[in-house]
Amino acid sequence: MKAAGPSGGGKKKAKGKGGSGPKRDRQKKKSKSGGKRKGCLVSIFAAFGIGVATITLSDPRAIESAQMLNMTQKHLRMLKNSFDAIDLDGSGNIDATEFLESLGEQRSPFTDKLFSVNDVDGSGTIEFDEYVRVLATYCMFTKDEILRFCFECFDVDGSGTIDEKEFVELCKTVNNANPTFPANFKTALQDFDVNEDGLIDYREFLEIERRYPLILFPAFRLQDSMQKKSMGEFIWLEIISDYSENKRIEEYKATHGGRSPPEPFLTTIGKMIMPCMYKAKAFSKLN
Repeated sequence: MKAAGPSGGGKKKAKGKGGSGPKRDRQKKKSKSGGKRKGCLVSIFAAFGIGVATITLSDPRAIESAQMLNMTQKHLRMLKNSFDAIDLDGSGNIDATEFLESLGEQRSPFTDKLFSVNDVDGSGTIEFDEYVRVLATYCMFTKDEILRFCFECFDVDGSGTIDEKEFVELCKTVNNANPTFPANFKTALQDFDVNEDGLIDYREFLEIERRYPLILFPAFRLQDSMQKKSMGEFIWLEIISDYSENKRIEEYKATHGGRSPPEPFLTTIGKMIMPCMYKAKAFSKLN
């Protein structure tokens, strides 16, 4: 014989109104977890470019830079996300101070020069297209290209040499007025001025950098910061590797009647053994 006391009636009433018992709690949990699952799905789809807007560039030089590096929508979305994280007011442009603060770097005359090179309209700010060009330029520099850029920044007349005053200014500029260089610049420079013409040419400049690598260390640190804060070092290493490989292939074709170079033996074997992996890699690059 079943009792029809308060306990049974309570269950029936809770069932009728939805109540606040265990079932209602489970529904709440389900609703919350469902929201989380939805958020995860959106993130996953976004990673593959599904359900997100296409990033388009309008500046011809930005388009050329992106095409030269084979940047995909995946890369452009990552760059746009990093740009938007700096552009807190949503104005569509950022200034040098905002850019450098996001990198954890201090503003200096050297960074101003780098910024001004890519500030197409001279407004003192850069838009997303210009941001892409800044990164596509500086993040791809080799060590020699960074040194060449530093040298040419102060070789204003394009003579291929800089004088003592310009070199001291370069050291102070790159190091934000705190050069890690011997106090007696004149004596040090005399040691490197091989032809004793009172000027430093690029070969002599490289020897100074070799002997005193800390002079231009901030220029290299800036590149590391740019890579880490935009797409990450790994992605940039992939882009650099792909760019170098494509360049090698084009150079081979140019000297072999347009024929493609033979694939490395291990790559050929890998495609035979794990074709799906290579197809998946190709697909990921397209997205």
